[in-house]
Amino acid sequence: MNPEIALVGGFFLLMLAVVGGGGYWYLQKRESAGEEADPEQLLAGTLQAFGAAVPTRDSQAGRYRKLLRYAGYRRAEALTIFYGAKAASTLVLGLVAALVSFLRVDAGPQWVLALIAGGGAGYLLADRVLDWLGNRRAEQLKRSLPLALELLVLSLESGQSLDGAMLDTARELQRSHPDLAAELAAVPPGVLSTRSRQDQLRQLISENKEPEIRRFAQVLLDSDRFGTSLATALRNQTRYLRTNLRQQAQEQARKVSVKLVFPVFFLIFPAVLLVTLGPAVLQLMDSLQNGFGDVVR
Repeated sequence: MNPEIALVGGFFLLMLAVVGGGGYWYLQKRESAGEEADPEQLLAGTLQAFGAAVPTRDSQAGRYRKLLRYAGYRRAEALTIFYGAKAASTLVLGLVAALVSFLRVDAGPQWVLALIAGGGAGYLLADRVLDWLGNRRAEQLKRSLPLALELLVLSLESGQSLDGAMLDTARELQRSHPDLAAELAAVPPGVLSTRSRQDQLRQLISENKEPEIRRFAQVLLDSDRFGTSLATALRNQTRYLRTNLRQQAQEQARKVSVKLVFPVFFLIFPAVLLVTLGPAVLQLMDSLQNGFGDVVR
């Protein structure tokens, strides 16, 4: 038997076994969980089971837990699910790259390098996606914070306590800004909670990478510690944050003209030259040919 045909058949059987095994496991989980089971929960359970079987290093667990908290994933099983997603992306991209490389006529043994390169890309892809999710959530929190600070100031000046003001603000922002609403709702200590507000604020600082959220939590800590006017401090932070966001918007607007130089010069400008100077050049060539005969040719 031709070894290339045997290898392609082996790839096909391997992918068939992976897809069939995953589908069978999915159906079994769905039957055990009931017909109304959430597909996201089933997918999370599948990745969790896959991640539990993957060997990991404890030296990177702390770093990944911090990145997952920055991205908003704070469940106990979030790290195992991430390991499962990372292993799945490594396996899938590696097999796809190897199969595409092997199906080429002149590929030869280069499919092994393609397998390694695809697996490495899949391994790094999960880290890049996690960093992007953390940065996106931090930007959303920063843009949501001015409105939350204004609502807090209004609630505090009307005579509410800090816990009541934060709960009311979180309730108002539940639909429009769910990430910040969840952060604010977690700060006031509950009836059965054994943690104080200071501990909750310190946790808010440690689990967010956005500097404005950390500054907001630090203002609340300093107000509890020194008894300063909280409404005035929050109003000053709101004014500073809105000024900062306005300056960033103006900076982005000024960069547009510079960014437009490349598409204008390489795409629009040649088309304009062709439309405006093309007929004139053709008429000039015709005139030169009629006037000088075969000399121009």
